[in-house]
Amino acid sequence: MSHTEELRIVAIGDAFVHREEPQEAFQHVSRAFRSADVAFANLEGVYSKTLERAPSAGVPVIADPLHASSIASSGINVVSLANNHSVDGGTLALLETRSLMQVSGVATAGAGEDSAAAHAPAVVDTDRGRVAVLAYASVFPHGYEARPGAPGLAALRAHTLYSPWETNEWNPGLMPRVSTVPDEGDMADLREDVAKARERADLVIASFHWGDFTRPFVLTDHETRTARAAVDAGADVVLGHHHHLLRGIEFYRGKPIFYGLGHFAFDLPGLEERLQKAAYLGRGDARLRRESARRFGEHRIGAREGYPLLPFHPDGRLTGFAVLSYGEGGLRTGFAPCVLGPDNSPRPVAASAPEGKEVVDYLERACAFEELPTRFERDAFEIEGIAITAVTPGA
Repeated sequence: MSHTEELRIVAIGDAFVHREEPQEAFQHVSRAFRSADVAFANLEGVYSKTLERAPSAGVPVIADPLHASSIASSGINVVSLANNHSVDGGTLALLETRSLMQVSGVATAGAGEDSAAAHAPAVVDTDRGRVAVLAYASVFPHGYEARPGAPGLAALRAHTLYSPWETNEWNPGLMPRVSTVPDEGDMADLREDVAKARERADLVIASFHWGDFTRPFVLTDHETRTARAAVDAGADVVLGHHHHLLRGIEFYRGKPIFYGLGHFAFDLPGLEERLQKAAYLGRGDARLRRESARRFGEHRIGAREGYPLLPFHPDGRLTGFAVLSYGEGGLRTGFAPCVLGPDNSPRPVAASAPEGKEVVDYLERACAFEELPTRFERDAFEIEGIAITAVTPGA
């Protein structure tokens, strides 16, 4: 089926370009992105010179607006601004970032000048129909959420509960069972947002910044519950991000849920120095370092030799982009394996090659860990010369 006969969506997880040659970030994938009707990314940072650090920010992810043009030139035409870094430079910087994207032809979702704007979808009209994209954050510092009279992001929160695994004995210090209770107001807003978008669009995508980035493969009950609630409300696709490591994929009521697309081109130059300066994520006194080591283990964020822009566990170099094609034959779902080298520019790799096999093997492990019945057919088709692994519901 040719591009003219189908509506094609590609989607990546976290993206933020902050490097000496920003136009090189997407050099290996931009042709595929430009071939799509909708190319989505979570914009994990702020492009602005109007900065006032949010008091609750951890380590701000901020770059000069000169780097922002790399997003639109890559072919990306929709971004989520709902994440834990979107208000790092204050609300004026958030709105400047939003304006920079929109002026360059990139639609935005998930943040705005008030709660109504933050909950409004990005809408893309294509030759084969209208696509609406909604975006929410479940992970963010206090105060980043939009309110009726204040800028910020669209929140999808939950309250965390801790209970003992064994109810018939005392066992002080044992790791607890963790469960969550959704914020009913946020869930009601989600259902209303999706229903309104459904009335305006032929296809509705819901994006969520969520999950536990300290461990591989794990999905919280908040993620699975929220993803399925979005589909029940009328969403056709669910896209998750924040984990920095790929997560599993499932089909619910025939709709694809990409629980974690990882990071794609996510530049964090000099992060270790910035962490030390802020005494953040375990940087500080000896007690904080010990607690951080116990909390993160080998997945502790920090400098990685040979990867100056990517301070994550080596598994974080395994990435890719989702591919969704809607045509006369229905939905075709796929994933394009990519790897991140020392230049932090994602490079597509066929699943039949050793590097591509590693990516798809990792996805299969993620699905098996959470018992998601999903099948992967390696190198099933191509787009713009890039080998795509087909993703289908399992038994």
